[in-house]
Amino acid sequence: MAPLEPQEKVLVSEDFLESTHGELACVDCHGGDDTADDKEGAHEGFDPHPSINNPQETCGECHEEAETVPQSLHVTLSTFPGYLEKRASEDTWERVDHGRDRHCASCHTSCGGCHVSRPKYSGKGFVNGHIFSAKPDPVNQCTACHGSRVGNEFYGARGQGDVHLREYNMSCEACHSAEEMHAAAPEGLENRYHLEEAANCKDCHKDLQYGSVRDHRIHNNKVQCQVCHSQTYVNCYSCHTGTDEAGIAYFINNHEFEGMKIGFNPDRIPNNNYKYVILRHVPVDHKLFDYYIEDGFPRFDVSPTWKRASPHNIQRRTWQNANCNNCHGQRDLFLDESDLLDYEIKANIGVTVADDQIPPKRARVMPLNIDSSKVEESRVVTIEWLNEHLDDENLVILDARKESEYEHGHIPGAINLDPNATEGLRTDPYSEMPLTIEEDETLAETLGEYGIGIDDHIVVYAKRGMDAGFLLGILEYAGAENISILNGGIIAWELADYEVSDEEPDWEEKTFAIKSRKNLLVDTEYIEENLDNPAIKIVDVRVMQQSKGLIGHGLADRPGSIPGSVKFPLPGLFMDDSYLKSPEELLWVLRERNIRPNQTIVVSCNTGNWAAAAMFMLHYLGYQDVKLHDESWINWDG
Repeated sequence: MAPLEPQEKVLVSEDFLESTHGELACVDCHGGDDTADDKEGAHEGFDPHPSINNPQETCGECHEEAETVPQSLHVTLSTFPGYLEKRASEDTWERVDHGRDRHCASCHTSCGGCHVSRPKYSGKGFVNGHIFSAKPDPVNQCTACHGSRVGNEFYGARGQGDVHLREYNMSCEACHSAEEMHAAAPEGLENRYHLEEAANCKDCHKDLQYGSVRDHRIHNNKVQCQVCHSQTYVNCYSCHTGTDEAGIAYFINNHEFEGMKIGFNPDRIPNNNYKYVILRHVPVDHKLFDYYIEDGFPRFDVSPTWKRASPHNIQRRTWQNANCNNCHGQRDLFLDESDLLDYEIKANIGVTVADDQIPPKRARVMPLNIDSSKVEESRVVTIEWLNEHLDDENLVILDARKESEYEHGHIPGAINLDPNATEGLRTDPYSEMPLTIEEDETLAETLGEYGIGIDDHIVVYAKRGMDAGFLLGILEYAGAENISILNGGIIAWELADYEVSDEEPDWEEKTFAIKSRKNLLVDTEYIEENLDNPAIKIVDVRVMQQSKGLIGHGLADRPGSIPGSVKFPLPGLFMDDSYLKSPEELLWVLRERNIRPNQTIVVSCNTGNWAAAAMFMLHYLGYQDVKLHDESWINWDG
């Protein structure tokens, strides 16, 4: 989320004066003395944050629901300390709680943080010139806090995004009611699922048990809805806390991965008595607060580190519900002891699923009829293959990360070529036609300077698959045919404990004999002429905040999308950590979204980089007629 300019944070718009709250005097909410003649006197007793310090008296004067807000979960975060206190002891809890307060308590909010300004966690500041909104702004308020997991899942920064937004334009408050947000959390509340007012799928989908869907009748009250209807989601590991040289508190997660695990419900209650649920790994670590007290969690094993989760990336149809046997009998989908770190095995005994507890495969299932025969398997290489072929002649390894990341450690022999920063790959962002692929002569010269020949086997990796895919899309346009992405990227390489170097290799410049494939590029005029052509499918691969017009993007800050375009965020093809899902799953997902190999597919994004990555991936999956809208949204004038 882009930070607000200083004046944006405090500027009160003229429109505010015409609003209901604008009819009140400043002192009615903020205190102070409106009879004083000078600034100092006027601000005597002034409260800049009345909804934090005294919501019952300020907000509650008109809004009776404010009476319970100070005890709500959004204000108190009351269930979180309970989890930590269980793991601590009487002797360690005081120091652990001090660490929690410094590092983990900045997310709580207030009436103002949901209805007029950004929350404290995201830097505060008015969302719209002090104008109050009855419904919180999903971008500037809800996901300003709930961003790294909920927001990224919901909008498609991880996965395809959520069907409730894509198909029905539903926002947070459609499921999470005002009653839930304002409800006082009872003392000793175990977790947020125990809150009586908490959202439940059955609030809308009331006929699950008796409806027309056979699988609902079979699985109702046995399997959490998200088990069948979620996509993969991020899991965080080994959070550690401390302070930097300036004494500023920080926390850092040592590892994240995108995946999905089904396990036993650790928290069976009457309204949520499922046997199987989706589990997410939480970042708690047995050494989380060692900066404050060593061995602060002597009772670490009393609570699992794999917790029940509700990923906000729901799809009506998912890979695991496409076929019974995509779930039944799938050992990798169910949490196993082998998925656990040594220090957390005992803590998760109650949620892991043994081999004989996995639902068995069904004898008869409907075939999915996925044709993967055209998948170009050579476009993906494994870390094992690369480790064995590091010294191959005519192998060029390109690291597509930022220079600072490359310098911190890279695969031996890899050349740093960041497609987002290297001149000579795309035009200047302020040129007449910004951020389009460079002229052939310039592009060939740049690639040659980096020791790349058109006949080399070029393997590209990054931390995010999208960055590697972007560079591969440019290479594909330039005519390179023997190109591959490293499955899992640098993360998989490091986790396998393969050698990492901090030395930049020597290389000789080459002549890159460019064979530009201009047939891969289309301009805006082509799209405008084919908006109503049923044989051409325009696919918008941006995150849905942008394609739905909720936010802009730097140079491409105009809201909206190309009329009729299919919203399919690029992370639906790349997992967050550069791992790729199976070709069969990707082909099935694309088919479900009616993006089919027999169509002309035109991919577009903000500035061309994600679209180039999508073009590479679709070609890998065997799509023959894929075109890149190189001018992209930044140049769209339709």
